[in-house]
Amino acid sequence: LAIQYPISPLGKQLRVMQWGMEGPAVLLLHGLGSRADIWRLFAPLVAAQGYRCFAIDMPGHGLSWKGSDFDYSITGHVPLIEAICQEIGETSVDLIGSSLGGIHAAAFAAQRPSMVRSLTLVGAIGLKVMTPERCEWTASYLSDMSRDSIAARLARAVFDPSIFDQAYIEESYRINNSPGAASAWSAIATYYRQGINDDTQTQALAALKGAVPILLLWGKDDPTVAYEGALEAVEVIAGSTLVGIAETKHMPQLERPQISAEYVLRLIRKDPAYQLPGKADASPSLEIIRHQDRTP
Repeated sequence: LAIQYPISPLGKQLRVMQWGMEGPAVLLLHGLGSRADIWRLFAPLVAAQGYRCFAIDMPGHGLSWKGSDFDYSITGHVPLIEAICQEIGETSVDLIGSSLGGIHAAAFAAQRPSMVRSLTLVGAIGLKVMTPERCEWTASYLSDMSRDSIAARLARAVFDPSIFDQAYIEESYRINNSPGAASAWSAIATYYRQGINDDTQTQALAALKGAVPILLLWGKDDPTVAYEGALEAVEVIAGSTLVGIAETKHMPQLERPQISAEYVLRLIRKDPAYQLPGKADASPSLEIIRHQDRTP
């Protein structure tokens, strides 16, 4: 079971969910419109192997502070993540970012590599420039937080929409329409329209030259952040490995928690032979691609 508590990095009160009481720290960052409990099936599997998993409701999301008085770009998130690490008492973490949380995690790893033991990007944006149409699509849906709209977006993100029941949709509706949420969504929409492509991180990660081991964990059927972008990124980023999971869309940590945990544990233990005990998910085919240094 997770414990929950508030922290206040840079003066913004954020909710923390923590699984595990002992061991190295694993920091989990969710995606746009999501919250810390998106890791509820994945984090216990990692914690059971001797780790402490900290999932954060990031600004504008979940039960954390909401409003427009925050820089939602990487310029705001990199110092925030550093302050989160200080609040939980860690000088270095294994860092995992999903979707929008991926661009923040990648930027933190690129700018604070000494604080990142490993980096996992799950269906992450920020590895490829988005088209204006894609940016506008995201910005536009942020202005509609109706139950039907939330349900449609959640259904689009997973191979099996039954993962999200009516209670989860209702909770999401209540949270995403709570005080301060509308101004947060508006600020994030402006970021998508005006600045998100300036924060693309592939070259910054490539510049690390393998100093931080990187796992790209992707659903091969992801309609939100196409698998093709991950295939391109693994060719460029030294020290990276791509695990593509068939019959999986945008949230492998929720859709395929056992497989996701297994490959994250291989990364953070630096043990390619490590196998997670117990029965894994019904075996969708995996594609595993390791970066090959093509420098002459």
